[in-house]
Amino acid sequence: MMSRSLARKMSTSTAGAGAESTGVLGFLRNHTKKLVAAAVLGAAIADEGTRRSLEFWTFAFPVFLHYRFVQWQTAGKSDEEITKAFDKLHTRYAPATKFMCTRLRGFYLKQAQMMGTLDDFIPPAYLEWCKEMQDQVPTAFAPGQARTIVEKSLGKPLEQVFQSWNDIPRGSASIGQVHHAVLLDGREVAVKVQFPNIEKQFRADLKTTKRFCEMALPQHVQPLEEIEKQFLTEFDYSLEAENLETIYNNIMPTWSEKVRIPKPIKELCTKDVLVMEYLHGVRLIDGIRNSFRKYAEKDGKTLEDIEKEQKEQMRNGTFVYRDVASEKWRIKCATAFMKVRDYTLNTFKFIYNWSLGLLLLPRLEYNWTEPLLNLGEIVETLHHVHAHQIYLDGAFNGDPHPGNILLLNDGRIGLVDYGQVKHISPLIREQLSKMTIALANDDKEKLIDILWNEIGAKGKYGKKDVAYRLATFWYDRNTKDILGDMNIAEFLDWAQAEDPVEKVHPEFVMVSRVSVLLRGMGNAFGLQLRTTDFWRVYAERVLLEKEKNAALE
Repeated sequence: MMSRSLARKMSTSTAGAGAESTGVLGFLRNHTKKLVAAAVLGAAIADEGTRRSLEFWTFAFPVFLHYRFVQWQTAGKSDEEITKAFDKLHTRYAPATKFMCTRLRGFYLKQAQMMGTLDDFIPPAYLEWCKEMQDQVPTAFAPGQARTIVEKSLGKPLEQVFQSWNDIPRGSASIGQVHHAVLLDGREVAVKVQFPNIEKQFRADLKTTKRFCEMALPQHVQPLEEIEKQFLTEFDYSLEAENLETIYNNIMPTWSEKVRIPKPIKELCTKDVLVMEYLHGVRLIDGIRNSFRKYAEKDGKTLEDIEKEQKEQMRNGTFVYRDVASEKWRIKCATAFMKVRDYTLNTFKFIYNWSLGLLLLPRLEYNWTEPLLNLGEIVETLHHVHAHQIYLDGAFNGDPHPGNILLLNDGRIGLVDYGQVKHISPLIREQLSKMTIALANDDKEKLIDILWNEIGAKGKYGKKDVAYRLATFWYDRNTKDILGDMNIAEFLDWAQAEDPVEKVHPEFVMVSRVSVLLRGMGNAFGLQLRTTDFWRVYAERVLLEKEKNAALE
């Protein structure tokens, strides 16, 4: 997994670097100079930022060097030896990384949440706690601090706004935490309260992360700059309320039977406090695991055993992914069969209870099988709803990680957290639509023409195969025809070595993030999919509408 990727990266980063940088000592000298430069640049950050930056570098840089050293040390060895060496590192550093992540919080916590969706990318030792960060983050508030912030922000005591308030948070994330409350008029609401000084922390963390990427992962610097712009819009909850209302008005008229988006109570929203409708349900991942646990127990197994087996199969490449369409219909057929069986058995029980059962014989209880969760349908709905936002509305949530998706008590999907709403222009939607259709048609030449001549994305050497495969990975699929025998980490390292990215159109970065997050969620459920299978129809609508408008002019 990560081991061969890191080994390749070590060899490509040292090869051709000149005599002075050859070998481990040269590597250390080269990167130590960069560390000193980063420390000097970090001095310009405010005191809090300087402290966080130094704490990051003090921890991360030695770990980074250790991984690099093991890369060099294991170069040319067998996959088994490389895997063993890196598994030892993962086991050693994963707990310490979790500790530092939860201690520093901020942007590092946000990235851990995204990493938790990439089951094929992150080593198991890291993946386990990254998934926890999606909704199990320890609170950063002292007891009663959230209440104080809300009262100060609204300018009145809580008793003048809420008839009840729960001091125990329902969830805590990277920027704030959510409390349950009831308004004076009886409406249940979720109250999102922002952590103090979190914006300053994020700004400092992003600067530090960019310095690190410039040294270690240069291919991520340009996308990170766009992500930085988008992240820095999260710190005004009144703006999030506006975006939430926009998405609500755009989506609910069409998708209300399948999803629910909370409506903001705008008169109670401020920069630091967001009040919205409360959605009753559980985190989607928890709902799925609870459902699977019941059916695993019926087969005499535990959910943990099944998950362990699946993770091991994913790791060694033997896991067989299912496609979304077949999974959707498989569950529909299984559900229909269970309904027929239940009705049949309960009919016989009814006849018995009202015949022999009336003669004082034991009456039989009616049993109804709990419906199976249709993962294929859930993944399909999520892709359609986000495609609607991107292509038809030009306003979409750029952060649909699993912690922001709920399984509601009424069976619908709850979509929450709209701090990273991205707005894109009609021109960008048109270019994206052309690219989507070219990807769906596997039209390599057309895709390259759109990328290079319309969108303006460029690689250093202009290699068509690399450009095609990278665009396909980010916006469509991560199947064997694109990745080859590489995992995601190895593939990205290969692409960077073959044709380093020189220009990325910033308006497309958040769209690719949505594609990767939703696909990652599907992969975690054991589903393999192409984003364009769902998004193509929306792309065609955009281009058809453009043609109609042009004909009317």
